Amino acid sequence: YSFKKGIKNRKEELIKLLKKSTDRIRVMFDNDILNKIVEGELDIDKIKKSDKFEFYATHIQSDQVSRCPDEEKRAMLTLNLTKLSPIILPTESGVAGFSRLGEFKLSGNDSKIEDLTKGNLKHTEDALIGEIAIKKGILFITNDKTLKSRVKANGGRAINLEEFKDLIWNKKIKYS
Repeated sequence: YSFKKGIKNRKEELIKLLKKSTDRIRVMFDNDILNKIVEGELDIDKIKKSDKFEFYATHIQSDQVSRCPDEEKRAMLTLNLTKLSPIILPTESGVAGFSRLGEFKLSGNDSKIEDLTKGNLKHTEDALIGEIAIKKGILFITNDKTLKSRVKANGGRAINLEEFKDLIWNKKIKYS
């Protein structure tokens, strides 16, 4: 019980801290959140108009969008990623079969990939995105509970979509 209470308290402290911030909040979405935007769960136009957020992405998000088999959904995912106007960053590590040449840094001993994948290669793309959020101090938005937990366990800041919505709407953002 006290473990869960501790997690809840840390989450509430993070949201409170972010709400008080007068600086733009640096944010990175995982692909599931981009899907939720297409499904209408988040109005990206209103968030962009608020000018409270600075968005970041890597080639990984773009690669995931380009692999969407549904042509219409792929077009909407591409459009929404473009609307975000993210600052594109190279990933902090390179992993054969996942990383694009010129779009990653050579990682030293401080790679977080193993800590984030726990040996499961299926999660390599998520780990590459999570690692950059950790190392660059970017707020990572994901609905993947395991990934969120691992990002936080490695010193990163991560919240889910509902927590992000709470952050947005409680900021008293005025939309024009």
